[in-house]
Amino acid sequence: MFFIKIYKMSEKCLFFVLFWITGIFQISAQNVQSLCNSDIIHFTKQAYNGQYQNWDLVQDNRTKFIYVANSKGLLEYDGNCWKAYKYARNQKIRSVAVDASGNIYTGALGEFGIWQRNFQGELIYHSLKKQVNDPSFNNEEVWNILPTTRGILFQSFAFIYRYQHQKVVKLKAPGNILFVYEVRGRLFLEVLDKGLYELKGDSFEMISGSGFLAKESIHSILSDGQNGLLIGTNKAIYVYQNQQFSELNKATNQFILQNQLNCGLQLINGNYVFGTILNGIIITNKNGDIIEQINQKNGLQNNTVLSLTKDDEGNVWAGLDKGIDLILLNSPLKYFSDYDGRLGTVYDVALFKKQLYIGTNQGLFVNNLKPNAKFELIAKTQGQVWNLEILDNQLLCGHNNGTFVIESKNAQLISNITGGWAMQKLQNKPNMMIQGTYTQLCLYQKNSKDQWVFDHIIQDFSGPVRQLEQDEEGNIWVNKTSNEVFKLKLSPDLQRVISQTKFDENLLGISPKNLAKVNGKITLTTLKEVMEYNPKTQKFVSSHLLQKLTGNKQINNFFPVNRNKFFALENDGSLQLIQAQNLPNVIPIKKNLWVDDYENLIAIDSINILLCTENGFALMPNRLFPKKSSTKTLIRTVSVVDFPEKNLTINKPNYEDDFLLDYNQNSLIVSFSAPQYTHQIQYSYWLENSTKGWSPWLNISQKEFNNLSSGKYILHLKSSLNNEESIFAFEVKQPWYWNGWSRFLYLILAISLAGISYGYHLRKIEIQQENLRKKHEKKLKRQQEQSDTAIIQIRNEQLEKDLIRKSEELANSTMILIKKNELLGEIKKETTNLPKQLENRTLQEHYVYKKILHLVDSNISTEQDWQLFEANFKEVHEEFLEKLLEKYDHLTPSDLKLAAYLRMNLSTKEIAQLFNITNRSVELKRYRLRKKLELDTEINLGEFMMKFRVMDNKN
Repeated sequence: MFFIKIYKMSEKCLFFVLFWITGIFQISAQNVQSLCNSDIIHFTKQAYNGQYQNWDLVQDNRTKFIYVANSKGLLEYDGNCWKAYKYARNQKIRSVAVDASGNIYTGALGEFGIWQRNFQGELIYHSLKKQVNDPSFNNEEVWNILPTTRGILFQSFAFIYRYQHQKVVKLKAPGNILFVYEVRGRLFLEVLDKGLYELKGDSFEMISGSGFLAKESIHSILSDGQNGLLIGTNKAIYVYQNQQFSELNKATNQFILQNQLNCGLQLINGNYVFGTILNGIIITNKNGDIIEQINQKNGLQNNTVLSLTKDDEGNVWAGLDKGIDLILLNSPLKYFSDYDGRLGTVYDVALFKKQLYIGTNQGLFVNNLKPNAKFELIAKTQGQVWNLEILDNQLLCGHNNGTFVIESKNAQLISNITGGWAMQKLQNKPNMMIQGTYTQLCLYQKNSKDQWVFDHIIQDFSGPVRQLEQDEEGNIWVNKTSNEVFKLKLSPDLQRVISQTKFDENLLGISPKNLAKVNGKITLTTLKEVMEYNPKTQKFVSSHLLQKLTGNKQINNFFPVNRNKFFALENDGSLQLIQAQNLPNVIPIKKNLWVDDYENLIAIDSINILLCTENGFALMPNRLFPKKSSTKTLIRTVSVVDFPEKNLTINKPNYEDDFLLDYNQNSLIVSFSAPQYTHQIQYSYWLENSTKGWSPWLNISQKEFNNLSSGKYILHLKSSLNNEESIFAFEVKQPWYWNGWSRFLYLILAISLAGISYGYHLRKIEIQQENLRKKHEKKLKRQQEQSDTAIIQIRNEQLEKDLIRKSEELANSTMILIKKNELLGEIKKETTNLPKQLENRTLQEHYVYKKILHLVDSNISTEQDWQLFEANFKEVHEEFLEKLLEKYDHLTPSDLKLAAYLRMNLSTKEIAQLFNITNRSVELKRYRLRKKLELDTEINLGEFMMKFRVMDNKN
């Protein structure tokens, strides 16, 4: 039992200690938060396409759209786009309200009515004025519209009308009135010069003791958080409780009196927001203490607040006399902005001994975080401050002029080596600290008083070092301004660098950007990927884990909080918080506030993070943000290109009805939005039957699809807020020439054409085969002719050769015959001379002589020789003699012989030898033959005979 008591006591003590520590952190955070304001998103008249004055605002609880009563008309905002609707007479809209069914009501001068969507989804105005039978109403402005459970109240300063069951009923007011307010189901309003009344049914009942309000104008009636009322007038804020009125807060009431309250509302956390005419907005707690003031000096577009409303996320919309502002009160991010430009660009921040130090390009400034405290410049620190580090309860400042130790508002220079960029304690020697500067690596150590002092410059390495890390082996990693990373190993006495390895674009394949130590590993960011150092291979490789944890985004830099938790800054300025193996948690930070190339993020304590910006800093909690939102992606409109009559306004996640388009209406634009006003939303889409899959995340609010083919399509949409899909189905109909009947007809025609084509094809094949056959026959015939011609040519050549041979033989035989006759003639001549010599010889010898002479005569031109000659002559000269005889049948054999000899172009002498006659006799024969042939004297007989066959052919 005793131990149980001890345990409970220790448990209580532990709880007390934790509560005390948490309280200190919360106080610290609260003090820093006192310097910051909520972020404000500005909407100018150019953005919403209206006029300056915005008289009333409201949010539709179903669609989450914002509706604004603007001097130009009714404004609608869906988170992406503004749209303006005008009255028919271009009147100024003074009031707007939305009921639980989503009906929109507006009021103007002598006019009020309802906006409803037509079949295309467009808002169309329907006036209710025709139910008001009062001519004086034409001069009344409807300044207030209040949806209640008993109908919609339309109110001017003289009349109240209730619209219920599609009927307008006038309520009789006890006098001139201001605005009607609903609190916990009860309706209150001020009757001028009388006091505060409650509307019960159709009658008005005065609140006891409210007569003093007759001299004031009530502009706000809210719940006090209990059973009472918080009544804000143009002079003060009162609490009405237990039938008693009392002031809420004197200091706040003094502010209200000076700046004139105009509107108010209560936040979800119980705080109050009040808008004034002269000095913007104040936010108070339940006790009325002003905890934040927002005016034109610290971010509001205009100090005159005409209207206020809160959205379902707890943020406040302010309708101003000049523009519309969204105040992100529910955002965990708060901002300090140097509107005067006195501080400059912030490069580093440190929270040290309950004072906030900021290092800028103009010096080191300090704020003691007391009420209304301002930043003061610390003497001797004018100029560029690069780095602030708290090491062993000492604040060190790396400055353009050197390195300082900061104590309260004093700066002591401990090193004059310029450009203190980065500094870290050595892991293996915690009493030593290394620093990178413009030119050198410097080493510091603690003196006997446990204070940091400069020791020496590390030799054998030089250059501007802007980033510095240490690995588990004690190596020093530095990143030069030239984007060259080095791994350095120091000598045991830390005097010099004994080895160094350079990692640059040539070695890595891409230029490194930033150096960090993430999850205990040396990490580099590049334009393409995140790389980590592998000690085993001593190379940088792609970090698949970090790529996966960061969603494969392009990372610019890492900011480790601890070993398992870090921030990742994307190239586009987005920021992620990654813890353990959780999915990336997107921080809704403004992307354009970072200091380019010197982005910095600092954990000032265990629960707060400061982000340095170009004109101040941002404060955010060191915890995970809500990852997803319940906001659904709405399909806003579908616009059919060139066919405006088909345009459709949907305003919901899914569209269940059929949406049919003709075949030529196949290009459309789909607009969409996610009514969430604090995040920069990206969208992804997938069109079934058109795109292969989900598109990458894009900063778009509409998508155009062109020249879609006929068929059914389903558009899937999702936003970066959540994975819930929105769906829009539609169909592009087939053209008239491709419907069921036409396709049947086309089928019949196709079959017929196929048959005709097939028949034509067969006929074409037959013709081709016939042509091929004929061509083949011609080819064969031509080849046969060519073969015959070749054979004939060969035969002719052979005959010609034979003819030549026979001609040669004939010529030879003729010459032999001539020579023989010539020889025999010579022999005969010689023999004839023998008798003269044989006169003294014997008779027997005379007998021999005669015998020889007889032999000679018998062998000269015998008939046998002629017959042989004639046979050879006919073979050579193709029956010349027969043809000659056919034409000249009166020729004698002797004439034919002469013709043959002339044909062979023999001379007269040679012919005489063959005939064994004299030359004179041959000439006589020639003459006789010419006569028989009837040739003219001009014609050569020999030529005639040689040409006789040609002449014969011509004849």
